Amino acid sequence: TPIVTAVRNSAPAVVNIQGQKSVTDPLAVGRTTPASREVNGMGTGVVIDSRGYILTNHHVVDGVRQINVTLDGGQAYVAQLVAHDRETDLAVIRIKTPQPLPTIHMGTSQDLMSGETVIALGNAYGYEHTVTSGIISALHRNVQVNETQQYLDLIQTDASINPGNSGGPLMNLDGDMIGLNVAVR
Repeated sequence: TPIVTAVRNSAPAVVNIQGQKSVTDPLAVGRTTPASREVNGMGTGVVIDSRGYILTNHHVVDGVRQINVTLDGGQAYVAQLVAHDRETDLAVIRIKTPQPLPTIHMGTSQDLMSGETVIALGNAYGYEHTVTSGIISALHRNVQVNETQQYLDLIQTDASINPGNSGGPLMNLDGDMIGLNVAVR
């Protein structure tokens, strides 16, 4: 099917991202010694340059002490944060590998239509290369996540997006990346 072909062609460019960071307990705000705890983070990334540059969400790597990246074949690397933008929740990280990496084919979101079939590929709940599909429910959605974070001009889909899918590709039936999975609402 077109979905199987798109996933087979794109999966080698999709990576698993894991790391640990300290988070402050929101209930401890105002205490003299705020309690913090270690949490394991997970997410997804997409190889956009064969030299090891990977696009992901900023929230996937924000505050992570060591960004661990696992490739489709199981090889593990430690990544460095190259650039990030909190407002758009995007980050670029880089791993250094002995060989060029497969990259995802970039598409465009300019010609998308409501009702169009899309595919989400990622590491939902830490399960590598989880595939879901659905349709574009709406275009140009603005979503207020909390008091300080909002996303503008999103592609809304009914393809299941779960924790760990953040930073993974949203693809059309040709396997072209047309967006980056970012939020569950």
